[in-house]
Amino acid sequence: MKHFYALLASVLLLPLVSLAQSNYKPGYVITSNGDTVRGFIDYQNWDSNPSSISFKAAIADRGKKTFKINDLRLFNITGLAVYQKYVCSISMDTRNTSNLGSSRDTTFRMDTVLLRVLQKGKNVALYSYTDGLKTRFYLGESPNFIPVELIYRIYNGTDASGNNGMITENDFQKQLFALATKYNALDDQLMPLLQGAGYDSDDLLLIISHINNISKAEFDKKYAHHSKITWYAGLALNISQTTANSSTPYTMSGGPGHTSYLPAIKFGLDFLPDANGKVEFKVDLSANFTQFSTLYKLDVSPYTGAKAFYNQTGIALTPQILYNIYRAPNFAFYLGVGFSFTFDTYSDAAFGPQASGNPGNFPVAGGYDFSSITSPFLLKAGVRIHKNIEIYFDYYTSDYTTNSTYFAFQNQNKQIGINYYFGK
Repeated sequence: MKHFYALLASVLLLPLVSLAQSNYKPGYVITSNGDTVRGFIDYQNWDSNPSSISFKAAIADRGKKTFKINDLRLFNITGLAVYQKYVCSISMDTRNTSNLGSSRDTTFRMDTVLLRVLQKGKNVALYSYTDGLKTRFYLGESPNFIPVELIYRIYNGTDASGNNGMITENDFQKQLFALATKYNALDDQLMPLLQGAGYDSDDLLLIISHINNISKAEFDKKYAHHSKITWYAGLALNISQTTANSSTPYTMSGGPGHTSYLPAIKFGLDFLPDANGKVEFKVDLSANFTQFSTLYKLDVSPYTGAKAFYNQTGIALTPQILYNIYRAPNFAFYLGVGFSFTFDTYSDAAFGPQASGNPGNFPVAGGYDFSSITSPFLLKAGVRIHKNIEIYFDYYTSDYTTNSTYFAFQNQNKQIGINYYFGK
C-alpha cells in the first residue's frame, strides 16, 4: 500500500513539479551586440511574453546562463517560437466585459518588449504581445518590419443611433484592408476573410499569409496545428495480488493470499491535441490474465490440507490522461491517471481438500460468488523512446473480486509493459 501512496503523492504534486520543470530545446540567441550563440533554451510555452530566458550551451551542462531583455535582440527555439525585441506602444484598455469602461480608452505606454514573431514574410510581419491585461497583435512592413499595433477596442457607450450598450471597434480590419490593397492582395478569396476576421492569431495568420503570397500547402505545413491520433499495441507483465481481509473466515482458517505473474495484451488509441502541448489522452482495450492458486493447511477442524484455485480474465476499457513532464524529440517522461472499466470472467474455480476421499467437516464456503464488474483507479508513469517505443508502469487500486463473506477476496494489479506506436 505504501507504493500506492507514493505514486498518488507524485500525481498530486504534478502541478508543482511542472512549474519547476525545465524544458530545454535547441535554438539560438542573437545578443544585443549582434553575436549569434547556439545552444538550448528553456521553453516554457509562456502565457505572457517573457522578459528573460535560461540558456545552456550544451544540454548536459549543469549551469545555465540567463539572458535578460537588455541582453537580447532575438531568440529562436527551433520549430517552436521566435521572439524579437522592439520598442513599441502598448494599449492599456481592457477587454474584460465585466469591467469595461464607460468611454473609449486610448491610453498606451511605450516599452521595450520581446514580441513573439508569428510570421515574417516578404511583405509584412505579424507579432503578438501578451501580458496580464490582454493579448495584442502587431503588424510590421518590409523592409524594417517596425511593429504597429492592430487596434481592437470594446467599451460601454452610445452608438451612432443613440443606443446605449457595448461598442466594438474593429479598426484592425481596416488596417488589414489597407495593407492588402497596398500589396495587391485584395481578391475574392481575401475579402470574406477580412470581413469576418476575429482578433485572434488563427484568423490574422490566414490574412497575413495571403498578403505574403504564402501557399495553402506551405501554410498548412508551417502554421496549422493539427491534432494527432495514433494507435498502439503492446504486452505487459500483469502482477496480480489477491488477498482477503484478516477478519474473513478464509483468512482466520489459515487461507493465504496469492500473487500471480501472467501476461496482459493491450491495443489503444493516443490523442495529442496540440503537437507542442504537454497533455495527451489515450484509451486502451486490454486482456489481463490472473490466477489464484493456493495450497495450505486449515487452522480449524479438520486441520487438513486445503486448496483454492481459479483463473480470472479481465477485459478492460481504460481511458487515461497523461501529462508530459519532459518531452524531447526522442525521449519523453510522463505521469498519468485513469479509470479501468473491467468485465471479469472466471474459470476452473475450485475449493476443497487437497486429498481425495471423505473431507470430514471441511468448511462449506458456498462458492466464491465472483464479481463480474470492477472499476479500479489507475496511476501511471512511463517513458517514450524514439517516439515509437513506450515503457510504462501501471498501478491499479484494489477492488473486490468475490462477494462471498467467507472469501471476500480483493485483487490489486500492477503492470510493467511495453507498447509500440504505429505512425508516431
